[in-house]
Amino acid sequence: MSNYVPRPNTGTLWPNRKVSQNHPDVRGDVFLDRAFLEGLLRKTGDDLVKIQVAGWNKVLAGKECLSLQVSEPYVKPEETKHSSSVDESDVPF
Repeated sequence: MSNYVPRPNTGTLWPNRKVSQNHPDVRGDVFLDRAFLEGLLRKTGDDLVKIQVAGWNKVLAGKECLSLQVSEPYVKPEETKHSSSVDESDVPF
């Protein structure tokens, strides 16, 4: 029995033994943290919840696989406008 304990919000895809064209090329599992899922559900009112997935080619236990990490989708921060305590309409030039 393995002592492997998955880290939250990670997963692994392993090559799949295909017996027909309809079978997936890779398959595996993703382990999502309950708080992560609940947070995503609170932030959206849609029926679809988007998550971001990143992957790395790795060799684990002597076998090639695709290691995965999931996270909230990256949102580019809005540029902050330059705030000044001086009212620009009072500047004479």
